[in-house]
Amino acid sequence: MNKLTDASVFSKTHHIGFEKAVTKPGVEKLVMRLIQDIGRPLSHNGIIVGHIKVLAKLSNEEFIFLSLTRLDRVDVKFSAQWTTDLASEFNSINLDINVLVFGYSRAVIAELVDASLAVLRREGICEDGC
Repeated sequence: MNKLTDASVFSKTHHIGFEKAVTKPGVEKLVMRLIQDIGRPLSHNGIIVGHIKVLAKLSNEEFIFLSLTRLDRVDVKFSAQWTTDLASEFNSINLDINVLVFGYSRAVIAELVDASLAVLRREGICEDGC
């Protein structure tokens, strides 16, 4: 662990394919879990010393943007097109993941993001059938 005065920045784009198609509410649950899975080990007493942002895109017009600075509150913003046709199913999403935190190396952040993405890929669909 680095000192809390040392900031590390991690930014990467991922394409995630699903074995079984996922609806928009399913995508919401998956990316909510993803950002929390990334944030949990990087937090100090429930606070992220920095921020984590995830942009999940189904297309250029349909996206959900999540921001995390506290484990108990994920800020979520949707594109205007997101709320239409919630029953549509998608076989993949594109994720832009950005992490800026103090006290952790870039290598540690990359490992946490990769582990969290592995869970997302493995599950491919929410446990409760979303």
